Amino acid sequence: MEEDFVKQLFTYINASADHHLASADNLKEFLGFIARMQSNITVSNKILAYGYDPTATDIHTREEWESFGITVLDENAVIYNLQHQPDSQYGYVERVMYDISSTNAKLKIYEQFPNAGFFAERLILSSPCPIQFCDGPIAGSRKVFLDTEKGIIEATRGFKNEEQVCHGLLREFAHYYLREREMDHGSKGKDKRGNRQTGILYDRDKHGVEAQAVSYAVCTRYGITPPVIDVLSPPEGSSEDRRRVLEGLDYSVWSISQRIEECGKQQRKVSESDNHVRGQPVQGRG
Repeated sequence: MEEDFVKQLFTYINASADHHLASADNLKEFLGFIARMQSNITVSNKILAYGYDPTATDIHTREEWESFGITVLDENAVIYNLQHQPDSQYGYVERVMYDISSTNAKLKIYEQFPNAGFFAERLILSSPCPIQFCDGPIAGSRKVFLDTEKGIIEATRGFKNEEQVCHGLLREFAHYYLREREMDHGSKGKDKRGNRQTGILYDRDKHGVEAQAVSYAVCTRYGITPPVIDVLSPPEGSSEDRRRVLEGLDYSVWSISQRIEECGKQQRKVSESDNHVRGQPVQGRG
């Protein structure tokens, strides 16, 4: 029965969430998959896609592919995902998907940066909050730090190399989005001034490895040498709790990437506009 199959998919998702967070090596393998994946689907569906095809990069239903003018060539290369349907037994039904490798389309490659310096410049331009550089020390002798009270990222000029700048900035971007997601989930509404009330004090130490993991995935996506991920201690709690950890990682990677992509589009528009202006003949007076 379809309901039994959906139940099996949920069982697989929970078991896989446990597996992906059981060790640093397991996590890095799944982060590599997240870095390649271009479809904006839930992390549960990414877990399923990874199980069916670890090389998958962009998945859609046959109807979606056809709406793009693309044909599915391999009918047997099925990837099952879950689609929300409130009136079903588990709230979801199975959905048949196909990776782009099973179609006649060509995969669009994420922008690859020639070096960490160019990538650092893009990160600074696409920061989710202002970045303030200073010569003196900052909190906890860190080189870069998200100050949630000031609403800024503080950074020193004492980096050893440009890769270290990238890794440090990405960790703080990750803390920004991990904190945002945690506050959204713990929201208790808004006060009279319209400010969100959460009752949550974000513990950055608790999310330290997660921030490293986000930095790892984003660097991998854009062709920059990723940071080292420290030994991972599997999060305590249920499989659902571990799935939520992966959801936070995926949400942060996607959010950061969207800012990087949008900033790149704006830069290209400006560059094209400048080239167009330079290419116009000078109009003399009649």
